[in-house]
Amino acid sequence: MEDPGESTAIEDQIRITDVGPHSVRLAWGAAGVTANKQQKFQVEWKNEGIHFTKTTDANHFEIKQLTPGTRYNITVLETEESCQSFSASVCTAIPAPENFEYVAMDATTVRLNWTSPPEMDPSFYKFQVIMYKNKEKTESVTMKSDLNTIVMIDLLPATEYKATINTILEDDKQSKPVALIVHTQPLPPTNLQIKNEATSVTLKWTDPITDDKIPHRFRVICSGEANRMEMFTDEEEINVSGLSPGMEYSFSVYTLVKLNDTELESTSVKVTQRTNINMEYMLMELGLQSHLKNKLTLKSVLELRRMSDENQAQSFKDLSWLFLRKLMMVNSSARSIKCANTSTEDQKGVNPLDLITALFHCADPFLQQEMALKMSLCQFSVPLLLPNCDTKECTLMLWALRDITKQFRSHSLRKDCSGENSIVQTDFPLISFVRLGKGKLSKSEFLNKLISNNQQNHDTFVHWKIANGNFPRKICNGLVEMTWYLPCGKETDKFKEPIAVANLRGDISEFEVQLAFLSQVSSAVFLFCDDLDSNQTLLNSLQLSKLVLVCNTNDLESRNDLEKSLAELTLNTHSVIFKDVKMNDDDFVAKLQMTVDEILKHSTSVSIKKMSEIAPDLGILVDENDDICQNAKKMAETMTKDIDDISQFKIRQLPLQGEKLKEVSELEKEMCRLRKAKKQNIEHYKDELRSRIHKLKMEQENSNMKQVISLFISGLCCSSKFQMYFLKWMKIMLDSLTRQHLSSLDEQYKEACKKARKEKEHLRKLENHIANSSLGVQHFMRELSQLYESAHSHETWKNPALKNLPKVCAQLMLNGFPLELVDGEASNIPLTWIGDVLTALNKLTAPHNKIRVITVLGVQSTGKSTLLNTMFGVQFAVSSGRCTRGAFMLLLGVSEEFRAELQCDYLLVIDTEGLKSLELAKLADSYEHDNELATLVVGLSDITIVNLAMENAAEMKDTLQIVVHAFLRMKEVGKKPCCHFAHQNAADVAVHDKTLRERMSFFQQLDVMTQAAAKMEKKSSNYTFTDILEYNIDGNNWYIPGLWLGTPPMAPVNTGYSEGVNKFKHGILDILKKTKVPAQDFVAFAEWIRSLWKAVQFESFIFSFRNSLIAEAYSKLCAEFNTWEWVFRKHMIDWCTKSETKITNMGAVSAQSGDAVNLDRVLAALKCEADNELGKKEKSLLDSIQQYFESELEHAHLVEDHKEDFLNSARGIRKEVQTDIHIKLENAILIQKGIEKVELIKQKQRDTMKEKVLNLIQVCRSRTNKLCDSELNGEFEKIWNDIVKQNSFSALPRQDVVKETYRLLHSNLEMKSGAVREMLSTVTSLDQCGIGPFFAVAKAHFFTRFRNSLRPAERNKKHRLIQLACDKIINESEIFIKNKTEPKSDYNSADIQELLCFIDKNLESCKDPQISPEVEAALKIHICGNAARAFQKMHDDYLQKNDPLKSLQLFKKEWLADFKDLYYERDQCQNKAEMCAMQCFAPAVMEYIQKRLGPDIVDEMLSGERGLEFCTRSFFQCSLLKQLLWDDNFDNILEYVRNYESFVTKWISERITEHFSKKGALSKLEVKHLNDIINKIKEAVESVQKVAGVPTNICRFVTNVCKNLNKELVIQTDTLNATLTLNNSNPAEFIDCFKSSIDKMHKRLVDQLHAETNARDKLTRLSVNKPQEVLFNRVFGCGKKCPFCMAPCEAGGKRHTNHFVSIHRPQGIGYYSWVTNNKLIADICSSLVASEMTFRHEDTGFQWYPYKEYRQFYPNWRIQPDSSIEATDYWKYIFAKYNSKFAAQYNVKPADIPDSWYRISVQQANKCLEDTFKMKQ
Repeated sequence: MEDPGESTAIEDQIRITDVGPHSVRLAWGAAGVTANKQQKFQVEWKNEGIHFTKTTDANHFEIKQLTPGTRYNITVLETEESCQSFSASVCTAIPAPENFEYVAMDATTVRLNWTSPPEMDPSFYKFQVIMYKNKEKTESVTMKSDLNTIVMIDLLPATEYKATINTILEDDKQSKPVALIVHTQPLPPTNLQIKNEATSVTLKWTDPITDDKIPHRFRVICSGEANRMEMFTDEEEINVSGLSPGMEYSFSVYTLVKLNDTELESTSVKVTQRTNINMEYMLMELGLQSHLKNKLTLKSVLELRRMSDENQAQSFKDLSWLFLRKLMMVNSSARSIKCANTSTEDQKGVNPLDLITALFHCADPFLQQEMALKMSLCQFSVPLLLPNCDTKECTLMLWALRDITKQFRSHSLRKDCSGENSIVQTDFPLISFVRLGKGKLSKSEFLNKLISNNQQNHDTFVHWKIANGNFPRKICNGLVEMTWYLPCGKETDKFKEPIAVANLRGDISEFEVQLAFLSQVSSAVFLFCDDLDSNQTLLNSLQLSKLVLVCNTNDLESRNDLEKSLAELTLNTHSVIFKDVKMNDDDFVAKLQMTVDEILKHSTSVSIKKMSEIAPDLGILVDENDDICQNAKKMAETMTKDIDDISQFKIRQLPLQGEKLKEVSELEKEMCRLRKAKKQNIEHYKDELRSRIHKLKMEQENSNMKQVISLFISGLCCSSKFQMYFLKWMKIMLDSLTRQHLSSLDEQYKEACKKARKEKEHLRKLENHIANSSLGVQHFMRELSQLYESAHSHETWKNPALKNLPKVCAQLMLNGFPLELVDGEASNIPLTWIGDVLTALNKLTAPHNKIRVITVLGVQSTGKSTLLNTMFGVQFAVSSGRCTRGAFMLLLGVSEEFRAELQCDYLLVIDTEGLKSLELAKLADSYEHDNELATLVVGLSDITIVNLAMENAAEMKDTLQIVVHAFLRMKEVGKKPCCHFAHQNAADVAVHDKTLRERMSFFQQLDVMTQAAAKMEKKSSNYTFTDILEYNIDGNNWYIPGLWLGTPPMAPVNTGYSEGVNKFKHGILDILKKTKVPAQDFVAFAEWIRSLWKAVQFESFIFSFRNSLIAEAYSKLCAEFNTWEWVFRKHMIDWCTKSETKITNMGAVSAQSGDAVNLDRVLAALKCEADNELGKKEKSLLDSIQQYFESELEHAHLVEDHKEDFLNSARGIRKEVQTDIHIKLENAILIQKGIEKVELIKQKQRDTMKEKVLNLIQVCRSRTNKLCDSELNGEFEKIWNDIVKQNSFSALPRQDVVKETYRLLHSNLEMKSGAVREMLSTVTSLDQCGIGPFFAVAKAHFFTRFRNSLRPAERNKKHRLIQLACDKIINESEIFIKNKTEPKSDYNSADIQELLCFIDKNLESCKDPQISPEVEAALKIHICGNAARAFQKMHDDYLQKNDPLKSLQLFKKEWLADFKDLYYERDQCQNKAEMCAMQCFAPAVMEYIQKRLGPDIVDEMLSGERGLEFCTRSFFQCSLLKQLLWDDNFDNILEYVRNYESFVTKWISERITEHFSKKGALSKLEVKHLNDIINKIKEAVESVQKVAGVPTNICRFVTNVCKNLNKELVIQTDTLNATLTLNNSNPAEFIDCFKSSIDKMHKRLVDQLHAETNARDKLTRLSVNKPQEVLFNRVFGCGKKCPFCMAPCEAGGKRHTNHFVSIHRPQGIGYYSWVTNNKLIADICSSLVASEMTFRHEDTGFQWYPYKEYRQFYPNWRIQPDSSIEATDYWKYIFAKYNSKFAAQYNVKPADIPDSWYRISVQQANKCLEDTFKMKQ
């Protein structure tokens, strides 16, 4: 056979380059040589059948469209030149089949596949397949070309074959064969078996390979829904673990054989199996696996989370949490939850019963109770027997059901009788429903219909038709659920008596224990079974006395079969119920009902408590049979077993509460309100009240702790678990006792009411007995709080256990236990107890201790507690119509991821007693009581919920009046309330849209009530509701449907109610997210409780409110403001000092140039620059205030009302500093203008003198003989005398200041009375006036002060007050005069005019007493006499200093010395440099230090050890008062009271002196400034050198240095000129010497500063920027004094709108005595403003007015009543100690002082200061 592709050609002539099936490529000529384009070639190819010719000019060619496997002869002929020809022969190729592959079909069969060769006609070829084994042909097959596959059978398993395939043409020519290695599969395993568990399976099989020599193993693949596992083994079995329970898996097993280097795999053997279900798997799916051991707690479930987390489940694991949260909110849709992201096609869900079973297994006992209670409220069935699918055990849920109480009215009882009982303790007939086998009837669905009243069907039991009921049950089979049918006493009741219904889930064939239990406890068991034949054995084994068989039949035949099967059974049935297709559901339910009714006629009742005695015998666990639970129960039983009369028990065993506590509370309130004082002396009356309170408290302290309380404390101090069980048992038992007692008393009350003649006294006693017959855990906790209050007042604890109680109680609160805030029975708050509990909470939770507070207010029995319980899932006591007294607070955690968003860590929820309660309505002060409670809780709350019942308009109005009052009070004390109105029982779903007009009307009512409340609170402003809080007519009203869906007791909670409350809740949380007010910690909250409670005890809340947090925040703000103010002032002081220095230095230049206008321009430019600088600094100051209030600083929001005061103060400071700087700049310019003429004269003298001296030197040098010193002295003296004679040295004109002063004084007084003009005419010489002390002569009428003889007793009293006022004005005027004369400038008549204006201003402010024109004239004459002498002396000194001749004489020695040096040609370099340094620069440096020392001293005083004293005015007052207390010097106290301003000035000076007398503190500041200026001088020298190089003129050099320092140093022109004139020094040498001299000067001045150690002298010498004045202005404030006791105002900023004093004084200290007996007055105004006392005064037109209305006349004063008995101990101590001395000073009799004042120690007085000012050492 010819080889396709083979060719023959002449070498180097024709070359075959490629041979294919259909083409040939050839080339000719030399390889790599391109043919000549002009050449032509003829190519010819042919075979037997064809002949073709083509021409080409290339030396290569491709022949196409050839036939495969055919030989062709080819000739190439050169047609142009030599006509050469070349020949060749070639055979085309035969293509082989392509894509040859195999597929192993089983161990003995393979399929071979290929594709046909391309571009070949199938009719011309066929295929040949050959199989080889070990190179031996085993099989050969020839096939048609239209087949592309072949199956090779009967091969050996696990064997290697070689397969080939080729193409065969018709002429038997063949293509090259294609080879393929083929492996057959091994045999698969056989006899596959499987054994499954919950999380693993075991697979076994038979090995198919019997030959051990063949290496092999097995591969196992496990495939589930979510994962796939692969495993290998050499054995014939394998265990597959890590599977999910209840999941379907597919298992495949393969045989693997190793053949050469290839591993062969058999086909698989498969099996599918579902793993068993177990608890762990189910919990893992639900994300609860960790809680099987670490149980879920109520605390964790109630934790606040994001809205998205609470409304939908994002994953399957969220379902359990979502269910719990909905359940806690009593939302009946809790069982219908689904995953939000689950598609409808592939929905993954959980059966509600599985979820409930899982959660009960994972919940702790207390969460189980809460779940069962909420399920019962939703009318869900509750677990009675809880199964465990792992252990196959079940538990009787006795404890879990303990909290459920039900109220119903049985038809067998009287119509007016109904009972509320614990469901666990009450006996009910039990009807059980079970199922055997599979049935078509839904047992649970018909059960729901059976126990639902007509038209009120409710799915109590889960069935397959409800949401999620169709999901298969996994772990809940064996669950026995329970519910109750409870009649309401109406004809519509399905059953006339209450019954219990049990429902067993699953087939009874699998749950024999549950069936046995139900058989014993049930009155009847309804067995649903459709297949009696299949279950015959089991049915025959049942021994049930009352079995009701329920069967479902499809037709008559099947019914006959059932009856036949039933006849064959030995079953004892009570009845049989058949349901066939003809019977509808209603008829079937009716038949069930009839059967139940029949059974109930002869039924026995059983309680769950009794069931717990049967259960253990059947191997059923009881959840209560826990050791800790039982021990706690025993302790609770011990405490409650002997209680037969609750009211008597409370009197005997809980003695610290009740009547005595009520009396203490009433006395404490009277201590604040002083209503019964009448005309008694207030302080004596308060002392009497204090004694009565002390006596009652001592009686409380002396009563021994009762045994029952000791036990209670022991129970609380045990482990946390025991503690929780113990408190729960106490609650259960006490609630049961209360129900029993109240039930009996209610019966007695009803009987008493029915009698014809009602005995009112008997009824009243019964009412009181009923009111006192409630007993709960809160009563025991209340007793503990009073015990703690009593024990806390002692330094040592009688019972150490009491000391730890706050921490124990704090931990209880963290666990969700509510704490009583207000004792409703005594209207009392145990402040110490509450404060310590909250402090302990703060420590336990720190640093995550920020809280928000939400409170509910509303009329009694309108569902306030229910609203909170539904909103937050909590369990506040629901009163069921009885009055819940007081207020309780409960703590809710915030989830970690929600804290930042909600801006807090905990939510504190406060539930309050109902307003307008029937029990309180009979009391005269019930409205006041409601107001107090509302004010307290509104003040404590971030958000207040006002609960309104829409159907009762009158109650709504009453409620609104109370809460609006509370909101107004909060607004006025700086708390910004937030209020939301909950309108309950909204009937229509569109009520919000349909009641716009009603809402507008409601809003108008709020406005009217706000104005009424404002009037009551003495607020005359025309307030609207939106003025007192932010209110949105849409956003602040919530309309909530009714609570019950139907008629209780069988009605579930309305889902609309739950969802409406939930929407409301998230609206509230959204507000908390957005609020800018920072959350408070527990300590701050405790302080709010304290301050609010103290304030509500006063009648006038707004003016009684005193909160230490606000005080602290205000103090911080004052301190910050004072810091900003000082930075502002210090900067401007520095700027002003430099500007004054610049002006002083420019004065000489102006004088030399003669250009006075230059100074005016400088003044204008500097004023403009000052205003710009002030503007920048004012903006910075205002920005600081703004940023402070916008920041998140703790409690900054509490002082928001003071913001405008501080902004105004900042603007005022700018104006004040601006005025001061302008005056200083004008004075500086004025001084410089004044010396212009003098400077011109001096300059002329210097020029003349210089010329004369230089001429004299020339004359002297021209003489032949050298002159000696004496001769030179003589020559110099001659020219000196000549110059003096030749020049005019006329002095400046002297003014008559005394005469000028008299003229201005006369002008000031000329419009006064004739007596004044007469007084002026008698003044002969003003400079003789004011020499001695001033005595005021009073001719005015006596002035009237207060009622009860609050007028002075002697005629000279007003004279004394006038004298004091005049002395004050004289002192201040002396300071004014001293400040004006200190600068040593010339006199200006404007100074006298300014002084007279200053006196007038002081006289205007002195309204009490008023000063007569005669006294005013005498005062001005006295002051102006002093002023005239002082200003005349200043003027004369100025003339003396600037006398031209004296100025020339002053430097005569320097002129002589210079003359001699020049004559002798001595080097003056060193001498002149030292003179320049010491005489010119040294004084200037000392002046520089003096000017800058003041601000530094202020800095040191503010930041040093005494910084706190000057931080704020309040702290300053505290420090000053402490000093007075410890110095124990009456004269100082008297000076403080009489001359407060001068005393403060002296005190500050002494403080500064004392501070800077220590360890050279002042010298350090001086040296610091010295070093600064020396460095600046050196820098100036270097700068001048750098600019000018080596100077040629010494004078110009020094002048340039001075110019560089013109803002720092004032160089005296006279001294400088004297130094530089006639200076012949070498400039370069002079500079070196000058630098050296500066260093010497530096050292000398340092020594000088250190040598002067007297700080007082140094401070006295300070002439500018005096620190005592700066500090005085900082702490003195506005200078206003209390109108009653004259105590100085402490408010921050100078432009505050309200004045206040921290501690007011007895009025006797302020010089007031009784007119009747001439005794000093002991009353304190902070007590008087809370009393019924009255006063009169000039300001009242001498009419009597109550002290309470003092703001009518002093609207800017805020006098707060004493916050405690000890609040004024300081002044009481002072007054008691110095009573006689004050009386002697005022020439009156000592005051009648309460005895208790004398018992106040100095330590108590000091503590009073520290507590008041919060400034402890």
